[in-house]
Amino acid sequence: MSIASGHNRFQYFIFLGIGGIGMSALARYLVIRGKAVLGYDRSASELTQELQNRGAQITHQTDPIRSWFDPGRSKETLIIWTPAVGQNDPWMRAAKASGFEMVKRAELLGSISAESKKVLAVAGTHGKTTTSAILAHLLIDAGKKGIAFLGGIAQNYQSNFILSEGLELNLASGETPDFCVVEADEFDRSFLWIKPHLACITSVDPDHLDIYQDKETFVAAFELFAHTLAPSDLFMAEGLAFNGIGIGLGGQGEISAERIEVKSGAYCFNLNFGEEQWSSLSGPLPGRHNLMNVIMAVAMARSFGLTRDQVAKSLLNFKGIHRRFNQYKLADNKILIDDYAHHPTELRALLQGVQEFYPDQPHILLFQPHLFGRTRDFAHDFAQVLSAFDRVLLMPIYPARELPIPGVDSDWLAGLCDPQRVQAMTASRAIAAFTEAPSSIFIVAGAGDIGLEVQSLKQKLI
Repeated sequence: MSIASGHNRFQYFIFLGIGGIGMSALARYLVIRGKAVLGYDRSASELTQELQNRGAQITHQTDPIRSWFDPGRSKETLIIWTPAVGQNDPWMRAAKASGFEMVKRAELLGSISAESKKVLAVAGTHGKTTTSAILAHLLIDAGKKGIAFLGGIAQNYQSNFILSEGLELNLASGETPDFCVVEADEFDRSFLWIKPHLACITSVDPDHLDIYQDKETFVAAFELFAHTLAPSDLFMAEGLAFNGIGIGLGGQGEISAERIEVKSGAYCFNLNFGEEQWSSLSGPLPGRHNLMNVIMAVAMARSFGLTRDQVAKSLLNFKGIHRRFNQYKLADNKILIDDYAHHPTELRALLQGVQEFYPDQPHILLFQPHLFGRTRDFAHDFAQVLSAFDRVLLMPIYPARELPIPGVDSDWLAGLCDPQRVQAMTASRAIAAFTEAPSSIFIVAGAGDIGLEVQSLKQKLI
């Protein structure tokens, strides 16, 4: 069913998988709006605890709570679900049997974002979270009044849902935000629920082929998204074949970063807008991919009305995103880098950042592949980029929403790689070998539960 008539007619919202990064942000917004939020997730987390502290009812029990599906409030209740909760999950079965209206997370995000005066959407296979977080920070730090739904934890705000200072009370009274920054996620064509006034496309590398089946269908979805905007309101990486404003490095694109230098662990550059140039900007994050993310965010912020001085000031105090090239300085000049990279293109970008900022220092990568389907579909690309690292320890594949695929595992992937550089191990053996390795730069990457190991790894590496 569709909630084209709007979500505000509902008083109760049941989230199936409320601990997810996207789901929890929507739940927090609704709590602030004074709605009754209920949710199920298999395990507790800081995100679910924060929601509970704010008044949400959350359970981790596998048996559905029947009172939540009271027929007497069926017209007042909306159920929100994601594919992370399987169709045979008891909660999903109970939700379907209830007869209540059910929508995917993306549809609710589309409905909520449409309440803002301007929707600023960030699309692309890679870089969405970093770009949207930078953009939101630039606007909020400049005093603009709005909200942002992110796919990661912004370090400046320690949250995946951020809003301007003082706006929380105003939202509770029904005020309309001046802007809403959203990640326009391509998974399952989710971004087609978003109706942006201004948008960017950071990259279009095929992914989620379990949904799209082939590259052509994947690209076609992005074309539909691009066609929702006027060419002057769409920014895109130079080389993409959409009707918009190209952005690149070193003179490439209508908007281009030039005179790029690395100084004191940061990029310094000028940004050329054609007739206008913003000089002496500083990019706060390592890696050319992150520099592109910065430029995308700056271009959108300028289009929204920010000045060069406002942008320059806010870039300097941007602290980054949790698990996006997070760097930890350890004893004996060791560095631990934690990154969300789980696609071959993201791993190449990660490697480029390491080599540019830590040249000639030996490194080792602890990598957890994410999804059997992605590992199978991009196996040779994975093999190529993994074989370019000094040394790689492969953990077992994190399945997420999938069932195992016969013959597709980390041992199989390692067999396609350089055997001198890449080894597959059990999780415990890989972690032990990682912490004992004679390296200077220790890298952790993957989109599964490997991120939970970072704090203990820091302690073991000291």
